[in-house]
Parts: sequence; C-alpha cells; structure tokens
Amino acid sequence: MKAIEMETTISPDGKLPASFREAFGRKVRVIILFQEEEQEKATTKDERGHLMALAGKVKAFQIIDDPVGFQQKLRDEWARGWDEWNPNAS
Repeated sequence: MKAIEMETTISPDGKLPASFREAFGRKVRVIILFQEEEQEKATTKDERGHLMALAGKVKAFQIIDDPVGFQQKLRDEWARGWDEWNPNAS
C-alpha cells in the first residue's frame, strides 16, 4: 500500500489536485481532515480566560476535608480493581 499526503485546498468544484494523478482511476481510501470553525474558536485566549474565571468558585468537592487522602483512597480502589481484573498482576 502506498500513501500520498499533502496539504491543499480543494477547489469548489470538488476535484482533486493534479498532484494526486497517480491515484486517478484506482481504488483508494480518502481521508479528509479540516479545521472546524468551532474548534478554532474554542482555543482562543479570551475563552481560556473564561474557564480560569471559575477557578476556586466551583464548590463540588467542598465537603472533602482531606483532598490528598481522598485521592489516595480513590487510587487504591482503582489499583485493587485493576489487580482483580488483570490476571497477570502480581
């Protein structure tokens, strides 16, 4: 199998560029990747600032007195579950 990869703009008529001529008339698999407008917007600096504005304001875990101990307990439970699931665990 041979792969041809290039970054190009597909013309409005939908025709592939001539640089793909080697593949014309052959059975091929075409994968098209393009940047969606929403993804471009989501990475703007302004929107990242909105997320940071929430820092310290979300009270979802306020009832946890010892956050480190809580995390350790969760990790121990996950590790125990993994040992039971994984037959190769020591």
